[in-house]
Order: sequence, then C-alpha cells, then structure tokens
Amino acid sequence: MLDATNNKPTGFTICPASADEADDLANFAVMASDGLTLATWEDMREGNQTAMQVGASRAARKDGGFSYRNADIALQNNRVIAGIISYPQKPDSNSVAPDDVPPFFRPLLALEARAIPSWYINILATYDLFRGQGAASGLIGGVSERAKSAGFRHLSLIVGNNNPAFRLYDSLGFYEAAREAVVKGPFEDRDTFWILMKKKIF
Repeated sequence: MLDATNNKPTGFTICPASADEADDLANFAVMASDGLTLATWEDMREGNQTAMQVGASRAARKDGGFSYRNADIALQNNRVIAGIISYPQKPDSNSVAPDDVPPFFRPLLALEARAIPSWYINILATYDLFRGQGAASGLIGGVSERAKSAGFRHLSLIVGNNNPAFRLYDSLGFYEAAREAVVKGPFEDRDTFWILMKKKIF
C-alpha cells in the first residue's frame, strides 16, 4: 500500500539483512531466477546437503556478491516478506566468463558485463502472500539512494521477457538496454530472452 501523503510504501520496514535471513535470501534467489540458481546449487551439494542448504550457506557468507552483506529486507510484523541483493558493477569488475560456466549462464554474464558501470540489482523478490503492498518498490527506492550516494548514475537488473516483474520495472522507469536469447538448461523456463534493464537515477 502507499501513504497518500508522501507516496511512500507503508505497512513494513526496510533494514539491512543479517546472516539470520540466509534461508529467506536463498528462497528469493530461487524465485527471482525461476529456479536457475537451484540448478547451480544442486551441482555444489556435498554429502546429505540439499541444494537449498547450499544456497543458504552461500547467503550467510561475508564475501561474494550473493551475501547477506549486500542485502536488504522488508519486514512486516517481524516477518521477512521481501528482499533485494545489490552491489556496484564497476569498470574493474571481472566480466570474462570462466570456461567452465554452463551455457545457460553465459547470456546472463554477457548482460552483466554490459551493465558496467551501474549499481546492479542481482536479486529482488517478494513472497507471494505479500505482493502488491509496495515492498519491492520500497527496496528499489532504498537501493537507489545508496547508489546515488556512491556516485552511480544508473541502476541495472536482468529479467526474463515473460516475467510479470517486467511490468513493475517498466512502471518504475527502467528501460530495456540489451537482450540475449535464453539458453535452455535443466529447468523449466517461461522466457525466450533475458533483458538487461537500466534506470537513470541522476
């Protein structure tokens, strides 16, 4: 919902994530990627570890892009309802895909390289029950302010062409900057293109 007086989302609070939210961040990663990350985590399992446990352990790390230290969450009644992971893509960011990267990841890495320089939103998702309340918009707004303070002129993100979130990003001023054909992998994919979207923030 929006506060009619200031046009800002209400009914939840936004704060930095902690390692305690690692399970939620793993869930959001799977939701935002349509299961693509889950396929990757399956290959990283050890012993009786599940793919989701791999994801949670990675989210609990202090380093790497997929880390709670790069995440913010929206809370409602002390419950996590949405989350975002974002970080700067600087000119010195490594944009060369390693030889062992699965083919279905290569279009995404190509688009990430074209996002440089920008503040990159790697993951953004809201639990189904809490959609439509403005949490995603609020999280993007917070990231936008952080990016401005760091001197970045653009936000960027990648979304599938048939993902309903595309309409949200379009309504928030994101525009298509580039696209790459989806390479089918070991998962159900509703999209035919990955789209790099950018938003000028100043």
